[in-house]
Amino acid sequence: MPTSPIHNNPLIGIWKLISATAIHADGRVAPDVYGANPTGYITYTPDGHMMVMFSRSDRPSLSQEVRSPLSPEMQSLPTEELAQAFTTFNAYAGTYTLSGNTVTHHIEIATIPNRVSTTLVRTFTLNENQVTLRTSPVLNDGVETVFELMWERI
Repeated sequence: MPTSPIHNNPLIGIWKLISATAIHADGRVAPDVYGANPTGYITYTPDGHMMVMFSRSDRPSLSQEVRSPLSPEMQSLPTEELAQAFTTFNAYAGTYTLSGNTVTHHIEIATIPNRVSTTLVRTFTLNENQVTLRTSPVLNDGVETVFELMWERI
């Protein structure tokens, strides 16, 4: 269901992932949280829809050819291999709203089922043809962490 257009929206377009960084409250910074060269795209439409997908660029291929995620070949892969594929890829889509420098993603479909029907709040900073999205602090291995993803307009 389309939403109302968002006027003066600087996020409209397709953006390519440049980097993904974890910033821990204890001062540690992990600059390559999704590997040295993560790959991904985020799209914001004028009518308020969004979708994002990103992954590590060094994901290993599956041990056998898989024609479809619903195929018998996929079901016969080792659990560890499926877990590796799942934990190195993230995607979700839905609608979004803007308020100042905050974008809220209203999730309708996601690789992580628990995210469906939730919202994810991101602050953003624009710098010419790049946008940086920052998560709210989350608990990661017992340490409060903010994830920062930098995107470049394509």
